[in-house]
Amino acid sequence: MKIKILIHTSKVPIIYRHRIVSLFKEALKLSDLEYKHSLYDSCVPKAFTFNLSFPQGFTIRKEPLQIDSQFTPEKFRELQNVETFYLPENSFLSLWISSADYRFIISLYNGLRNLETFRFSTDDTMLVNGEKINWKIKRIAPVNDRLVTKRTVTLKTCSPILIEKNINGKKKPILFTDDNFEKELNFTMNKILSTLRGYGLREPLSFKEIKMSVQKVKHTLKEFREKTGIPFMTLTGNRGIFQLQGHPEDINYIVKIGIGNRTGQGFGMVEVK
Repeated sequence: MKIKILIHTSKVPIIYRHRIVSLFKEALKLSDLEYKHSLYDSCVPKAFTFNLSFPQGFTIRKEPLQIDSQFTPEKFRELQNVETFYLPENSFLSLWISSADYRFIISLYNGLRNLETFRFSTDDTMLVNGEKINWKIKRIAPVNDRLVTKRTVTLKTCSPILIEKNINGKKKPILFTDDNFEKELNFTMNKILSTLRGYGLREPLSFKEIKMSVQKVKHTLKEFREKTGIPFMTLTGNRGIFQLQGHPEDINYIVKIGIGNRTGQGFGMVEVK
C-alpha cells in the first residue's frame, strides 16, 4: 500500500526527516490515537517507510538553522551554514509513503485529510534564518503497488538504505562494498520480518550491485541530541540500483516496508524497476 502527498511550501532544510515523523504522529493523533500510542510508545520496527522528493528547478542555499532552543547557530558552528532547499513558485514537495500495515495507511490518510497545515517550525524549533516554515497539505492520493511474482527483481532506492551493526556499543554502517553486506542484510531483514509479521525470511536474500554509491545523510532526533549534546548525526547509507533475489512473498513485503534500519525515519524506500 502506498500514498503520495503533495505539499506546498517555500523551503525545506536538509535536516527534515524527524519533522515528517512528527507529521505522521500529528495525523494519527487526529484519526486513531490508540494506534498512534501503540506505534510510537515502543521501539519496535515500523512497517512503513517514506521518501521526500523535490520538484525540478529547486535551488540550494546555506543558511542558519535553529533545531530547538538548545541547539542554535549561535551555540553550534555546524548550524550556521546548513543546506536549505528552495522550491520554485507554484511547485510542490512529493511525500511518498509505503507500508504493509493497512491500519497505518488508512489512519494516516484520514488524519492528513483533517490536517490542512502542518507546522514544520514552531516559535523556537526548526527555524531557517530565524523564519518559520509551514507545510500546506494540498492533495493525498493512493498509488498502485507493483506486485513482484518472480524470484529476482531489480530495485532502485528512493531513500538511502542503512544497514547498521552494533560493535562495542556503537552503530557501524555496513556498506554495499563490504564483504559481509549480504550477511548483515539477511540478519537485519530476518529480524525485522520476525517482529512485524511473526516469522522471518522464507529464504535467504541474495544481493547483486548494478549501480550503487554511498550517500551521507544529516539526521536528528530529540533523544540523540539529549544523549550526545550534538545537533545532528551524519549517517552513511547505500543508494542506487541493485538486484535482489529471494522468495517473492519476502520481496513483496520488503518493498512495502523498506530495506534495512530506520525505515520509519525515512530510509530504505525502494521501487521496482
